[in-house]
Amino acid sequence: MNSLQLNLNHQVIEQQQFCVALDQFMLNNAINDRQRFKVITCTLEGVNNILQHTQCNAANITLLMHCNADRIIVDLLDTAEYHSLQTPTDCPDINTENGRGLWIMYNWMDQVLNQPTVLGNHLRMSLLRH
Repeated sequence: MNSLQLNLNHQVIEQQQFCVALDQFMLNNAINDRQRFKVITCTLEGVNNILQHTQCNAANITLLMHCNADRIIVDLLDTAEYHSLQTPTDCPDINTENGRGLWIMYNWMDQVLNQPTVLGNHLRMSLLRH
């Protein structure tokens, strides 16, 4: 299994440097364009949700990516107080302020898990490789 770990900060997030690193890592692991787009979009949504909906500082977010023969796994770890995520059943209305990113994550990824950790939250998203 190949793994990548990035400790995020404001500059890396603002310049979306982590997206370039994720894309290159997936290219090196022969992940196709469509799946790379899904993974990067869902990862951006996850990071944005942490920053928008918690008191977590960007420097307290760790991003891990794993690629193996059958799956791509993204882990986002943060130090914010744990809040459970409601699985969206329908795409939010266009006029709704929040919820579309979560809906995208749950519909584009094969699995989305959110669980508490000793330090905060652990969001795991995985996508089967085709």
